[in-house]
Amino acid sequence: MEYSGDNKMVLKPIRISKKLDENGGEEEAILLSPPSQMFHEPNYNVCIVAIMGWKVPIEVDAIKAEIKHKMLKHPRFSSLQVMDESDGSREIRLVPTAVNIDDHVIVPQIAGINMDTDKFVEDYLSNLSTTTIDMSKPLWDLHILNVKTSDAEATSIFRFHHSLGDGVSLISLLLSLFRTSSDPTSLPTLPVSSSSKDKSNLSINNRENIWSLIWKYLVKLWLLIKLLFNTVVDILLLTATMLFLKDSQSPFTVAQGFKSNRHRFIYRTVSLNDIKFVKNATNATVNDFILGITQAALSRYIHRRYEVEGKRKFSLERMRCRATVLMNLRPALGVQGATTLSERILSRTTLIFSNVIGPLEEVSWSGHPLTFVAPTCYGHPTGLMVHACSYAEKLTFVIAAEEGTIPDPNQLGDDFVDSFMLIVEAALSNKIENQS
Repeated sequence: MEYSGDNKMVLKPIRISKKLDENGGEEEAILLSPPSQMFHEPNYNVCIVAIMGWKVPIEVDAIKAEIKHKMLKHPRFSSLQVMDESDGSREIRLVPTAVNIDDHVIVPQIAGINMDTDKFVEDYLSNLSTTTIDMSKPLWDLHILNVKTSDAEATSIFRFHHSLGDGVSLISLLLSLFRTSSDPTSLPTLPVSSSSKDKSNLSINNRENIWSLIWKYLVKLWLLIKLLFNTVVDILLLTATMLFLKDSQSPFTVAQGFKSNRHRFIYRTVSLNDIKFVKNATNATVNDFILGITQAALSRYIHRRYEVEGKRKFSLERMRCRATVLMNLRPALGVQGATTLSERILSRTTLIFSNVIGPLEEVSWSGHPLTFVAPTCYGHPTGLMVHACSYAEKLTFVIAAEEGTIPDPNQLGDDFVDSFMLIVEAALSNKIENQS
């Protein structure tokens, strides 16, 4: 990896030691997909960070053994990313190589630290966001912090370059290393959509069932019409955003030309059962509630920020604050097309939002029970990113805020918890009133 005069990262051909297959021959290089290659473009050197809290101190040798036995079998984690200039295409390929596990598992010396351990972990994460992964080795590493915090007995930070895959696939691969705490031989269970009702319910043995069937198809037709209408509206808004439509200036907006290259990562955990209670009480979805909490928290933060600064109260009615949810457009877009589309959208919207589903039960990795998992990113061209990740009976919000844009991210994290509690209390009060 080299940097040009304007500080842009450039992949260069490098000498590699290729990995041999079982027959002694060299394994074939794999072409990187266009979306993955996009993350080697300037301003898109993005890393995914999975922050994990543990109920016990981490046995480093046991974790290393599990990684060597399982994760390194996947070619993306045991290959170099090399620019192929042989045919003039300058495409990036995965070339298998030998992996030295000690180059990827980092255990800093933290004995006798003279500071608050929560602040130490927060600062470590922030400092990590100022660094990039060494391109001369497979693009991942694991940082182990065997220090007790208010959330866990130990903390680990799994870092992946985004070119290895999207967040869902990487988190899913990471979870495949885990086993359920109740049964060390069982893989974690992920939520699935509820099964359809038994087909016998659709039998048309009498007139009532015929009208019921007709009504169901009418409802499906109406939902299809709404889907088509909303799709057209979304496409029009997407096109307008690419061309001219920008979000309003707000405390979350990155000033033009500003780039701190440092992020702060704040995570807060709430009860998933309480979220499900509100979901059922309001006839909404979990995603609806998560977005509602996010909107309420951002609103609380904006009002406080403007009141403290002595400015006129910010008008939410006139504010345009939109979140971008990135999708995998592999079947449609090339590297340049994906880069151009992402750059135009992200430069005109306020924040990035993502929601990842975790396992339903408590899980362990090599005998280490997990307390929480908090995935996030850094290196993206927006000043604020909000992630939500479920795990067992918990849901963790993760805020990645660029320093200088959000000067008090811990307060914003508290606003998520306060907004959550207000919504739950309102739903509970409404239930009590309806029962009385």
